[in-house]
Amino acid sequence: MALTLTGLYDEDRMDIATVFSPFPHLDTERLLLRALRPADLDDLYAYAADPELARHTEWDHYASRDEAAADLDGYLRRYDRTEQPLPVWGIEHRADRRLIGICNISRWWIEDRRAEIGYAVSRRYWGHGMAVEAARAMIDFGFSRMGLMRIQATCLPINQPSQRVMLKLGLRHEGRLRAYETWAGAAQDLEMYAITRGDWEAEKG
Repeated sequence: MALTLTGLYDEDRMDIATVFSPFPHLDTERLLLRALRPADLDDLYAYAADPELARHTEWDHYASRDEAAADLDGYLRRYDRTEQPLPVWGIEHRADRRLIGICNISRWWIEDRRAEIGYAVSRRYWGHGMAVEAARAMIDFGFSRMGLMRIQATCLPINQPSQRVMLKLGLRHEGRLRAYETWAGAAQDLEMYAITRGDWEAEKG
């Protein structure tokens, strides 16, 4: 069973290639969520080479510009595939006209109408609501265009800022998942947060 972009059941149309081709750009007040570009390399390296950012994520910071270039090339090749993997948006700051982070739908269980989101923003922009703004755009897209019934996100227990972001988005804390995933070569406990379509519709009034 699946959904079309309009939210109607249609088993032949609910797939990644249909929903994300052409790749959707999402506009917010201060941000543009868009496909990554080759010109983003310097900005990508500038923010993701920060060791502090890596303390809260499952991937290590870039040790060189070449590592950033290899990752960016991988992202760009995804956009060209007929059956695209799960989407990665670059977060562009409208006023500064630069890439300040990445957000994505990291998992999508189509039959269960459930997905998981992730985000990372340059430390320079922490505390300014950028992660909330970007993630809210993904949540809106997930419920209104993907037909989801539940959107979830996880983070390390030490990542208090990310937990505050999730609460601001209306996600509810559902508990700690013990030894849930392997991050940096070790089994990690993760905090699970989620919002349902009913929660989202109630918040929108």
